[in-house]
Amino acid sequence: MADSTFAEHVATTNSRLASLRANLIDAATFPEACSELTKWCQDQRAFTAHFEDNLMLALEVAMDYGTRENYDYMLTHGLVGACFTHRKHLSKMSATRIGRWYEQMRRLKKNGGKRKRAPPKPKEPSVIPPPNGALPVLTSPCPPPSAVLPPQQTNGQPLQQPTENNNFMFSPTNSDGLVFLFSFWL
Repeated sequence: MADSTFAEHVATTNSRLASLRANLIDAATFPEACSELTKWCQDQRAFTAHFEDNLMLALEVAMDYGTRENYDYMLTHGLVGACFTHRKHLSKMSATRIGRWYEQMRRLKKNGGKRKRAPPKPKEPSVIPPPNGALPVLTSPCPPPSAVLPPQQTNGQPLQQPTENNNFMFSPTNSDGLVFLFSFWL
C-alpha cells in the first residue's frame, strides 16, 4: 500500500511540475508559477531522480522565458539560486546545467538585468558562386581605389585607368593552366 501511495505522490508531483512549466511560458502566470517552483525547490526532497526530468524541463523554461523582456528575471534568479543550493542531489549533467544557469543569472544580475549583446561583426567579402566548377570570386565591400581617386598625372600625361586585366597581381594563368579569378586592388 505504501508503494502505491508513493507512486501516486510521484505522479501528482510530476504532473504539477508539468503544469508549472506550462504556466512559466505566459508572462501573466509566470510570477506565481516561478514563486511556487522556488518554494518547492527550497526543500532538498525536490531533488530526487523521480522528479529530476520534469524539474529540469521546468527550469529550462524558466531560464528561457524568465530572462526575456516583460518577465521578472529576479524571480528566475531566486529560483536558480534555490536549485543551485541542492544541485548535488541531482545527476552530474543536471547539476552542471544548474551551475551554468546560476552563473548566467549572476552575470545578468550584475548587469542590471540587461543582456550584453555582442558587437556587430564586420562585413566579410561576399563570395560569388563559381560557374562550371571554377574557383569562387571574392567581391570587396569597398569600391576599388580607381572608383574613389581621380586619375593622377605623371610627366604631364594622365595615367591610364586600370582595366580588369591590369588588376591581376600575377599572370592570369599559372603554370598549371588554371586561371586566377581573384583580383587585388592597390
